[in-house]
Amino acid sequence: MTASGLLKRLSCGVCLACLSGLVQAVDLSPYDVVAPVTGVTAGSVQAGHRSIQGDVDFNGVTLGSRIDQHNVSVRIGRSAEVRGFPVYAYATLSYIRPELGDDLAGEPLTGVRLRADEGLSDLGLAAAVWPYVDRDNGRFVGVAAYAILPTGQYDASRTFGLNLNPGNNRFAGVIQTGFHQRLGDSFDWSIAADAAFFEDNDRFIGRRVEPGTQEPADPARLEVEPYLSYQTTLAWRAQSALSLAVSLYADRGGESRVDGGDWRPAINRERYGLWALVALSPRTRVNFSYKSTINDRGALELQDNVQVRLIRFF
Repeated sequence: MTASGLLKRLSCGVCLACLSGLVQAVDLSPYDVVAPVTGVTAGSVQAGHRSIQGDVDFNGVTLGSRIDQHNVSVRIGRSAEVRGFPVYAYATLSYIRPELGDDLAGEPLTGVRLRADEGLSDLGLAAAVWPYVDRDNGRFVGVAAYAILPTGQYDASRTFGLNLNPGNNRFAGVIQTGFHQRLGDSFDWSIAADAAFFEDNDRFIGRRVEPGTQEPADPARLEVEPYLSYQTTLAWRAQSALSLAVSLYADRGGESRVDGGDWRPAINRERYGLWALVALSPRTRVNFSYKSTINDRGALELQDNVQVRLIRFF
């Protein structure tokens, strides 16, 4: 079997991507919807950088904002078979270091210096099952469930209008389904959709300060409506140890409000991703990805997102 063939068979599906403070989709890597072989353990380390830029309404003042988030993630997972169906489960944890830019970096018109905190993110758990597997024709249908537990570092004083903590202080869950189809000898196509649901965060300061002071008001409640995401990927096996891919994403929903106030506008954006998957050996590979936004009609725009992930199968 070629390195590319083993890479595809060992592609232990589903990739949990969650940045604290933002409603975000579960972006899949190419071949993630391919059912893994049974009895494989996968460990990975990922380094990434993401930029968010736009305007934030802080206590009635509009601030030009930029947030750069640097993160390192570790993940461990295991494939198995349950009643004849392939399954895969994993746990993931990140260390996040944010940097504030533009008006957020100083002490702007508000007179309050905003601070971002670095530390461990919320723990992510995932489990996937493939109810339909046709390896001969390269056709797969998978269903995954994700749980994000509020274990990350969190300080309510760092939530002025947006969350500047590594953690989110709330439970979240995602349900996702995907379809994968091999196209001839060199191409693979996949499509997926997911829905995310969020518990209320009852320790969210929001954009409020005590009248006549710069002291935070009592913690408010942050509510976030369900969030939908759709994605499709076309992958090309350029050679036995190299695959290139392009992805398109559409994100919708996720309206939010603080303390029963007006609902903020829904997320409404389209993104793209470029991928290179390199097999260093039959059991070791490196994934490179670059993602950015085609059109973002929100106040905060997702910009450059660069990730490098080293994966080892055991």
